[in-house]
Amino acid sequence: MASTTLKVRIGIATLCALTFSACSNTPSARQTARDAVTAMGGAEKLAGVQTLIMKGAGTRAALGQAVKAGDPERVGELTNVTETVDLANGRAAMDYDINLNPFMQHRHEVITRLGDRPVGIEMTSGRDTIAVSPEGVFSWGVYNSPEFLLRRNLVTVALGAVESASDSQPAGDKEFGGKMAKSIPFTTKSGEDVTLYVDPQTKLPLGFETLDTETMLGDVQAVYAFDDYKAEGELTLPHRLTIRKGGNDYSSIQYASIAVNEAAAPEAFVIPADITKEAERAAAGDYVPLTLNKAADGVYQALAFSHNSMVVEFPEFMAVVEAPYTELQSKVLERLIKEQFPGKPIKYVAVTHPHYDHTGGVRYMAAIGATILVEKGQEAAMKAILDAPHTKPPDTLAARRAASEPVGAMEVFSEKKVISDGGQSLELYGFTGSPHVEPMVMAYVPRSRVLFQSDLFFPGAGGGGPAAEQLLATIRKLNLPVNTMIGGHGGVGPFSELVQAASR
Repeated sequence: MASTTLKVRIGIATLCALTFSACSNTPSARQTARDAVTAMGGAEKLAGVQTLIMKGAGTRAALGQAVKAGDPERVGELTNVTETVDLANGRAAMDYDINLNPFMQHRHEVITRLGDRPVGIEMTSGRDTIAVSPEGVFSWGVYNSPEFLLRRNLVTVALGAVESASDSQPAGDKEFGGKMAKSIPFTTKSGEDVTLYVDPQTKLPLGFETLDTETMLGDVQAVYAFDDYKAEGELTLPHRLTIRKGGNDYSSIQYASIAVNEAAAPEAFVIPADITKEAERAAAGDYVPLTLNKAADGVYQALAFSHNSMVVEFPEFMAVVEAPYTELQSKVLERLIKEQFPGKPIKYVAVTHPHYDHTGGVRYMAAIGATILVEKGQEAAMKAILDAPHTKPPDTLAARRAASEPVGAMEVFSEKKVISDGGQSLELYGFTGSPHVEPMVMAYVPRSRVLFQSDLFFPGAGGGGPAAEQLLATIRKLNLPVNTMIGGHGGVGPFSELVQAASR
């Protein structure tokens, strides 16, 4: 009898070791996740969510648009926000208005599919709709990219915790958002470590923590906090989301409505008929619309969807002024230069100012070995961008550093930098006083009398105001004889355009 009792006790101990929840009043991490999913409406209902259409308004802080390099971030107001996520087909879209006074813009960014291949679409007020490869999508919405909607929405995270959290370890006790919560660490199928936090009273998720790799910020610890739960059909979903990254405010949104499995959801992912051919190129990979147009002898404008560069030809190498928008745009520019100027590597890349939309491709240029030329007042901001670790996923610069391959360095200059070789010269001038950002850098090619600047004046697109006035005053102060203007936005135009714009 004693032997039988001992065997039973050993059997129970073995079962307890294998299944924590079978022998404890404390629920396991997985059971706590199940309880959270139940509080949201149940696993079956939550797994049945194919699409979500979320409408609301909020803010976005991490825009990289400080007026002075190193100043605190300016916060943009997001209105008329519509986020559509198609969990069943791996598609996501963000439509919104952003107001960063005095700058205002309507933007619509989409990751959709052409057959079984992903495609990006950008629609911005005042510009043509374009198709790009998904890596080329740029966003100022609640998220860095629509792709984050697919991985960071609560439905995906909660179901992921149920699937992957431990069934043999209890949920932990940890503070989240100023209150004690049950913590559920788990690893997603794609290898991301996430910790979900659950309110022990309501059983509803309070939020989660994970590592995000941002295009410009690099690896940052991200905290997604949920609040204001409301019933949406048979589900209970949070209507307020607050995101902090690297310990700083990132974005927030208050949703006025959330529609589940709405029949109209697929409309957000339709590829417009007039860009079908472009979408096919984008789906094939590494595509953004970009052309190299001659502006003068040895000088070209790399004309893109919205953010442009100047390319200067030297006898043995090339120099690029500004590597904007995305890594993919710089990759496509490098390819164009290799095709049109074989044997001439990109040796220098100059930064006009550290705003993220004008430096998004700088890390790629450093990865291929270019020296990044930075005015002293921009040094700290640009060093943070170039030094940031990128692991999930690694970008080209991070991958080459990890492989101990040679990459380009940052070279700092004060006020003026001149590159000369074989009769060609490129002069960089740092100046202050611009209402847009300071310091600012403009680039001048004396042999062709061409001047490149960004954000201060848009050649061929009119404009004017204090920024154009200050630009003209600076050119005249430096006594630069300019014939042709190239814009980081806009096109190529005569210097007289700037004079007329500044007088308005």
